[in-house]
Amino acid sequence: MERAKKLLTETFGFDQFLPGQAEVIEHLLAGRSALAIFPTGGGKSLCYQLPALTFDGVTIVISPLIALMREQIDVLKSRGIAAARLDSTLSADETREVMSALRSGTLRLLYVAPERFSNERFLQALLHTPVSMFAIDEAHCISEWGHNFRPDYLKLARFARACRAQRLFALTATATPKVAADICAGFGIDRRCMVRTGFYRPNLTVLTTPIAPEYRDRTLLERLKAQPAGPTIVYVTLQKTSEQVAGRLATAGLPARAYHAGMKDDHRAEVQDWFMGSTDGIVVATIAFGMGIDKSDIRYVYHYNLPKSLENFSQEIGRSGRDGGTSICEMLVCPDDVCTLEN
Repeated sequence: MERAKKLLTETFGFDQFLPGQAEVIEHLLAGRSALAIFPTGGGKSLCYQLPALTFDGVTIVISPLIALMREQIDVLKSRGIAAARLDSTLSADETREVMSALRSGTLRLLYVAPERFSNERFLQALLHTPVSMFAIDEAHCISEWGHNFRPDYLKLARFARACRAQRLFALTATATPKVAADICAGFGIDRRCMVRTGFYRPNLTVLTTPIAPEYRDRTLLERLKAQPAGPTIVYVTLQKTSEQVAGRLATAGLPARAYHAGMKDDHRAEVQDWFMGSTDGIVVATIAFGMGIDKSDIRYVYHYNLPKSLENFSQEIGRSGRDGGTSICEMLVCPDDVCTLEN
């Protein structure tokens, strides 16, 4: 842990660990598998990035979020850490370059999507590579009781054993007791190595406003104009609603843009980059936006439509106020949304 504290300061630039981080890192350094259930913005990524620098071999990070991979790798490389990713956006030459680095043992961290384990060439390369740790992000996806079950996650524990990974680290922001038990059972984690820090964040003001549909646009506009400008996410359910609401806000003179999965990749990337660099940008988005986005100064999160579940709500408001500053999260509760969600 002395070396870990030195890396924390000299490599990552932090004076002290956040709640739960030191406990998780102690488990991993001792060779034990662990589960971290921290709120969004609670510092889960550091729990595998820092130990990875002390291990012999590569740490494989499994995440379904390409945006998270790209952003974290950019930060790691800026700190002089050998990190790379394998995903569908890479060219054939880029993929070969990453695979060559994996085989040569020069990588400290390799980020991949769960689907990558269907690639026989990748699996064969892993079988001949020392793997110090499997770090599995969004680990709640292993549970059929979870809000985002992904069958590919059921295979990951088997792959970890086949690759002789020395330890396994599961991390998530949301897990009910049943889901947490499924994660521990599925990945072979001792329940005593589960670290849950709780979800309360005192810098978030969480508001709920019942509203009729005909007043929703006017109320949202009033809220946005009444508060000091700051980076804002407005969550909606449907792609067409994203376009409509963003258009209305832009017509009213606000810097608003739509974001949803139906947009072309380059257009989505353009909106994301614009928002990341903005101090007052408003993104009107479906849930396609936000996962893996590490923008610390988001001041407002509005739910124009009801979120899909309490777990989704927790993750979506958790994207605000990561810098510790005060943030407002308001849900406009309209009964008309229930039918859409049920459908």
